[in-house]
Amino acid sequence: MAFAFPPYDWGGLVWVALLPLLTVLWRGEKSRKRLFALGWLYGMGWYSVSFWWIHEVGYVFRIPQVLFLIVAFFPLMALYACLPGLWALATGWLLRPRLEPAPEPPPEMPREQVRALWDAWATRDLFSTVRCAVGCGALWTCIEWLRAHGTLGFSWNSLGMALYDGLSFVQWAEFVGTAALSFIPVSMAVILWGAFRRTVMFFKGVGVGCRPWDFYGAVVLLFGLFVGGLALSKAYSSNVLLRQEGVLSLPVLAVQINKDQAEHIAEGHSLYRHEAAAAQYRTYLQSTVQAYGEIARDTMLRAQQSEDVGITLQLPVWVVWPESALPYPLVRSEDSGELLPELMGLTSDHLLGEEALPLARTRVREMGGQGIVLFTGGDELLLRQEEGGSRITGMLNSLISVPDGMESISAASKQHLMPFGEYIPLARDIDWIGKLYSRITGTQVGDGIRPGQGTDPLLAPIPGTNRTVGVIPAVCYEDTVGDLLRRFARPGAQVIVNVSNDAWFRESPCGVQQARAAAFRCIELRRSMVRSANMGVCCAIAPNGAVLNSLHKADGSPHIAGSCYAVLPVDSNAGLTLYALFGDWAIALFAVISLLLFRRKKG
Repeated sequence: MAFAFPPYDWGGLVWVALLPLLTVLWRGEKSRKRLFALGWLYGMGWYSVSFWWIHEVGYVFRIPQVLFLIVAFFPLMALYACLPGLWALATGWLLRPRLEPAPEPPPEMPREQVRALWDAWATRDLFSTVRCAVGCGALWTCIEWLRAHGTLGFSWNSLGMALYDGLSFVQWAEFVGTAALSFIPVSMAVILWGAFRRTVMFFKGVGVGCRPWDFYGAVVLLFGLFVGGLALSKAYSSNVLLRQEGVLSLPVLAVQINKDQAEHIAEGHSLYRHEAAAAQYRTYLQSTVQAYGEIARDTMLRAQQSEDVGITLQLPVWVVWPESALPYPLVRSEDSGELLPELMGLTSDHLLGEEALPLARTRVREMGGQGIVLFTGGDELLLRQEEGGSRITGMLNSLISVPDGMESISAASKQHLMPFGEYIPLARDIDWIGKLYSRITGTQVGDGIRPGQGTDPLLAPIPGTNRTVGVIPAVCYEDTVGDLLRRFARPGAQVIVNVSNDAWFRESPCGVQQARAAAFRCIELRRSMVRSANMGVCCAIAPNGAVLNSLHKADGSPHIAGSCYAVLPVDSNAGLTLYALFGDWAIALFAVISLLLFRRKKG
């Protein structure tokens, strides 16, 4: 199962990966402890391989790897593995198919009656298999929904995400959400298991094969989903959308400098931290300016080599830097919400004003550009005025939009905080957890990041036009949380902007898996996305989930400094998808179906 996801990405395995588990669940004893243990072991093996990259954070904090694995990684995987364990328990106990033994007709029974006896057996077995397939598929979607929600919510690598290759089946996430797509491979695995068993037993008993009508029906349904998905994929592709009236062309640029988080932390504790922060900021500026020059040169070269006179220069008008880009936090009054530039580490002119973007705003116009809207990740300190002075009351991790100077800055703060990274579950209530956290990180519980509020999208102009586009903000791994982003969806022109910092997990599959999950947000909402992830996947994604462009090395690795340019289709007449309107309605339906199909077997 782990090999069905990045970095291996052998998605076809998802159709058969459950067959061994189904075999041991249904062919052995019905002990509830045994059933749960088998599912738990299955989940433990799958998750430990698929999410092995989590152990990289131990290196960042200089925790011995063995200690981190024992104290953090394996306990977390063991907790998540309880969910496949619960599914296996229900599958082997309450959803188990009939599994009738083979008929034993007397030797003197006529052949026609023997065939009729076997036909009746096959019919009962077929209906039992279909019932089990629907129940098991429905229950699995509920289990994955539980893994994606709650204190330790982790929605990565659901079975539906393994269907990404080809972009056909995944298009139905627009209607039911990503978690519900897992119903397809799970139910198909049950159909395969039951049809194979029935066909073999029928052939042994009668000497001829029986027709597995459940398998045939499943194939017909899959073919319909495949063809319909292809049509949806084409309709929401960039090439098709950009030819339609009312669809805007939005040139964007995402930049990353590929800086390891351990290096970033070391610089923050250095005596020369201010010089290092300023150097990092200059690197982002220089990378941005360099990218503009390369785009202009590439466009001119293509125009010279091609006979197509329609090639035009489209310099980016939106520039996106990752979550960790700003060297100093913005300071905002908690009472009024206004920025207080005089209290920042750098002056407003140096940090975000005209002096900070001398080439990216002046030279861009010299190249023929229209201007820049900068999106960047940064911290915001909240300051409360009190008698005798002022006090910092909290911090926000924000997506910051800078259309034109400090006076027009807007921000949307992260709402889905990272457990153990941005807050510690139960630390306020259990004293030893808080003390352990303070000993490791050097900070007190409560000094961390506050969750943001609100569901209003940011509004950002398109320089050179009088058009405004709504921005669906996604900070860090919020681009994997569909239920959050859908609340920002509004009719009309919108783009998802994600800023991430996957440098905590270094050169691991973390960034690739997160980018794969992000593509499903585009499908669910039918919105384009641009994402900048320091040491992660820097890319642009179309509303059908296809990657328009990404920053990577020749071997495909995304861990490289540079930039990614793309032209996003933005439909000014876009409506709201069924998922945007009603969220995970399909999960609620599947939960009811699962309960209705539960049946306790005797013996």
